[in-house]
Amino acid sequence: MEISSKSPVSLYVQLKDYLVQEIKSHRLNPNDQIPSERELCDKFSVSRTTVRQAIRLAINEGLLYSIHGKGTFVAEPKIDQGLIRLTGFEETIKGRGLTPSMKVLEARLISADVHITGLLGLPVGSDIASFKLLGIANNTPMVLFYYYLPTALGLEAIEHVRSYEAQKGWFSFTRYYRETKQVDVGSAHQTFEATVATDEQAVLMEYPPGGALFKVTSIIYTREKEPLEVRYAYYRGDYYKFSISRDVGS
Repeated sequence: MEISSKSPVSLYVQLKDYLVQEIKSHRLNPNDQIPSERELCDKFSVSRTTVRQAIRLAINEGLLYSIHGKGTFVAEPKIDQGLIRLTGFEETIKGRGLTPSMKVLEARLISADVHITGLLGLPVGSDIASFKLLGIANNTPMVLFYYYLPTALGLEAIEHVRSYEAQKGWFSFTRYYRETKQVDVGSAHQTFEATVATDEQAVLMEYPPGGALFKVTSIIYTREKEPLEVRYAYYRGDYYKFSISRDVGS
């Protein structure tokens, strides 16, 4: 691929596109180090400013990542989480050819605060089942989940979660509602926010403090519109992206 100053496309965008082609053709693979700034300058007869703009653009698009003092490397492809249908962690990870597993950080009864009891339609001060699970793919922490369930549903789930962890499997709350509790799951209300990793989350997720996270808040309902579960999921921004196709209005 040639880079030309006569092209209407900026030099740095052309250089970024070159790096994209190197990745797509597998001449550069995930976690490979890309050529140095000097090498790219010499190869394409461009300035260091142009090279740095191209690399910065590729990093912003999630194609590359930099390690201070070491260089710039090809990023792992992001997991594309579709938004048309609510899919579980296990299904998403297996669909990408990866192996899902989980680590149980908490599974116990707690006295819920006003906010959570309000979302679950429970009296203030009610005990609920609280779960904190780390979603792992191929030994890499990907998502930190917080689940809150009414005791009538969650008490038995505490034992199930521990059992699934021991078997190195993934516990599906949705499957548990349907198959174990014979509850017909209906819908989910979700909100999406950009946030950053706290010190605690960074340690648990093996991720830099202040690293970008997608926070997804979900309230799961029965078909009769009774709340089943409140869930907070924190997705690592370096591994996840979310997508949806929609009709365009007038």
